[in-house]
Amino acid sequence: MPNQAFSSEHLYLDDDYILICPETPVLPGLRRRLYDWSFKSVHAQGTPEFTEIISSGDAEGILLKKSGGESEQENEAADFFENLCKFVDKLFQSYKEGNGIKLNIISDQVKKLLQMTKTHKPFLLNLSEYESNEIDYGVSQSVKTAILAIAMSDTLKLPAHKQIELGLAAILHRIGSMQIPHDLFYSNQTLTPEQKKSITLFPVLGFRSLKAAEFPLSVALAVLEHRENVDGSGYPRGITGDKISLYGKLISVASSYCATVSKRPFRDNVDGHSGMLELIKDKGRKYDEKVLRVLLLTLTVYPIGTYLKMTDGSIGIVNETNSAEPKFPVLKMIFDASGTYYADAPILHTGEEDDIQISAALSRNEVETLMAKLPNS
Repeated sequence: MPNQAFSSEHLYLDDDYILICPETPVLPGLRRRLYDWSFKSVHAQGTPEFTEIISSGDAEGILLKKSGGESEQENEAADFFENLCKFVDKLFQSYKEGNGIKLNIISDQVKKLLQMTKTHKPFLLNLSEYESNEIDYGVSQSVKTAILAIAMSDTLKLPAHKQIELGLAAILHRIGSMQIPHDLFYSNQTLTPEQKKSITLFPVLGFRSLKAAEFPLSVALAVLEHRENVDGSGYPRGITGDKISLYGKLISVASSYCATVSKRPFRDNVDGHSGMLELIKDKGRKYDEKVLRVLLLTLTVYPIGTYLKMTDGSIGIVNETNSAEPKFPVLKMIFDASGTYYADAPILHTGEEDDIQISAALSRNEVETLMAKLPNS
């Protein structure tokens, strides 16, 4: 079966058979492993799809051309993110003007987000890509947090109604900050004790607003608790992990991760891998260990958008992840081993038995240097 991949129907192998989902390409690395396991033939419903395969030396890593549908999905995800930000921005402005928060209208948007997360998850989770000077940081942060929180709830297999509740709380977790002067809330200056106290009240303000609007108590409590730490050092009540709701813990982790990988006026962002490591340092102090595991399963060791250097010197960016193999993402390659730019951005499927392995995640400075080498940069 040279250079063939069956991907239109399920594959199966007889004699203690193995089922393979339609998206799994039967490429040389997998065929070699099947042969090692004494499987001599593959039976499939569907027709073989021929793909151009690029090999890097003697490596087992297989590079495939990017599909046309991928670009379309990227654009759809970006458009959805922008439109949801516009919705949240109008919602926040209306709230600041003294208007009420309508549960049914926000619920409709959360339901759309649930659906998009199922169909466009790899693209929506490329959180560091969604930056715009035209969108207020608080708005984009709320939307990013909702995207990640819902993806995490999907990892937990929460029922749909709980995912909707979590999505509502995530979108609205900063609503109380609308009652605090913008320059104060987002200040990077040293604050007075009175100013700090004012800022720590925003979860309480949000909680009161949602209760007044007759949101479910579980949603209002999540907004109240999302700044609590599991060791009791958070605010506004200083409660410990056993008293913090699951929604509150999920939003705490999702919000902190999104803040870490997002640019702010007074600091740069970090890559997804570094952001993950930063949160893990606060395991058991700020963040619940089980919830951090859910984050890791959702984003994997190398989250989408992380730039990686391979052992042969080639460089790529994480394009897709697999929670079943969190250390082996799919990369969109940028430079080959000799430093030559890939004009067609081929795809590399990494694997445990490949000759070429991941060497390291690139730092922000290394990424900036890399970007300067790109054509038209």
